[in-house]
Amino acid sequence: MARKKKIPTLSYPETLGLISRDYFTIAVSGTHGKTTTTAMISHILKKCGYDPTVIVGSLLKGESEGSNYVSGKSGYFVVEACEYKRSFLHLRPEVLVVTNIAEDHLDYYKDLNDIQNAFSELVSFLPEDGALVVPINDDNIKPILGRSKSKIIDSRSICLKKGELPIFGEHNRKNAESAIAVAVFLGIEEKKAKGSFVDFCGTWRRFEYKGKTEKGSLVYDDYAHHPDEISATISLAKERFPDKKITVVFQPHLHSRTDFFFNDFVESLSQADKIFLMPIYEAREERVKKIYTSNDLAKNIAQKNKEVVFVDSFQRVVSEVSKECNSRDVIIMMGAGDIYKVTKKMILK
Repeated sequence: MARKKKIPTLSYPETLGLISRDYFTIAVSGTHGKTTTTAMISHILKKCGYDPTVIVGSLLKGESEGSNYVSGKSGYFVVEACEYKRSFLHLRPEVLVVTNIAEDHLDYYKDLNDIQNAFSELVSFLPEDGALVVPINDDNIKPILGRSKSKIIDSRSICLKKGELPIFGEHNRKNAESAIAVAVFLGIEEKKAKGSFVDFCGTWRRFEYKGKTEKGSLVYDDYAHHPDEISATISLAKERFPDKKITVVFQPHLHSRTDFFFNDFVESLSQADKIFLMPIYEAREERVKKIYTSNDLAKNIAQKNKEVVFVDSFQRVVSEVSKECNSRDVIIMMGAGDIYKVTKKMILK
């Protein structure tokens, strides 16, 4: 309708790009961890009186519960920068965080080199008085460093120990180190930045506790949909609950991702004690060539002497998991599709 009336229209990435030009922009990119890191930076800045405007790719918790947007009164803008289809190239940040770079979105990108080229182009937009915050010794990060005219800050120069963060997981400590490095660049004392995490409670569907089943299983919801993310979440769960049985209910996201990372999915999911697999969530690619199915994943995981069950419907997931799991289990409902709808049916009201 707007186009018919010749009213100018902008995509979401284009709109973010326009907004970023009016602010001191802190953009957070990376294959994994950008939502949590964006939320962490905004949390520190808010606690330290910087009052930023914030846009994340998920939903915030705490004071901004249920929203992905915070309207601040300062000139700071903290934004999650998504690499899919190079959409982050609309941004013009003063500070850029790159948490990591890995192969993903291969329905769009050709390979890892293509992905690195996109990140390199974003890095080239940084001004000389800006900052690039990265783990500089990461082999996949090194190729993008040469495009930076700005100061390069090693996020691993910040050391965050277990117990200094109220949420678990080595990957979350790395995310927090990146956030603290940004805060220090902006003039916030490292000790004060670390102290601001005391009441940080994460973001939506990032190992988010949802409740208990009738038999007493603890139920968590998690967005992990890439093998690296699955491994990180299972590791987090084992750290948090060393004496519990970790049960994963996984809904693969995209046929192309499942096909490309098939063996990696088998390895990462096999780190759980028991696995329930749902059909692949097709999302944006209904017509692509389909090589593997969730049933294929189940068969290959079973070869590793793991308890694994393929369930073909939401109704069966609820009945099967409820039947098999008890108070000794931590159940992680995992995936980027609509599995969160099943989570609601798993827990006691």
